[in-house]
Amino acid sequence: MSQEVLETGQESPRRGVPAWVVWTIGISALVLITVANFAAAAELALRSLEADSLVATVEQSEMAMMATQAEFDEVLSAYDTENLTDEEREQLRAELSDVAERGGVAIADAGGFVAGVGITPWHTQLLDAQQAYLAHNEAWIDYMAAAAEDPAEWFRPQPAVNDTFALAKDPLVAAVPLFDPLGTLARIELIYFTGSGDAGDGQSA
Repeated sequence: MSQEVLETGQESPRRGVPAWVVWTIGISALVLITVANFAAAAELALRSLEADSLVATVEQSEMAMMATQAEFDEVLSAYDTENLTDEEREQLRAELSDVAERGGVAIADAGGFVAGVGITPWHTQLLDAQQAYLAHNEAWIDYMAAAAEDPAEWFRPQPAVNDTFALAKDPLVAAVPLFDPLGTLARIELIYFTGSGDAGDGQSA
């Protein structure tokens, strides 16, 4: 037996990874990546829609507050407040009490819509924003209840109203996704440019 034959006989055949294994791993990885991307997109879409719904109800609440404040201004402008007779003073008090009563109902109804926005339990920032704004809505309800009882409340400082309005801004902003295709952040900024702070002292919203 020659040396070449012996050397050839000592060689063992090389075996590679079967092609079907490579294909299976590749397809599985592609499927996982696709599913992950789809899940991330779905999560972003859901959070964006929830943020949009919450801000829409906040806008409705703000409109109710500003409509109430506008009605107050309209009633007040019909009187010469520097020279009121006793009869005019009582009439003004009655009208301002009615404005507060109607405003309280409208604001409470709007707050119900804010509270009714469905938010996924793990979207904790949105839940925090919802609760923060509801505190402002409730402060306005309390303000209107007090003004309905005593119209002089319209002209007193309202720190609870103003403070809760300011405190709700950061949670609302934090709840908006970084990718904001619905322009929710701009709407929040508009709310805080035109919104219901500075209540009391007979001031407009």
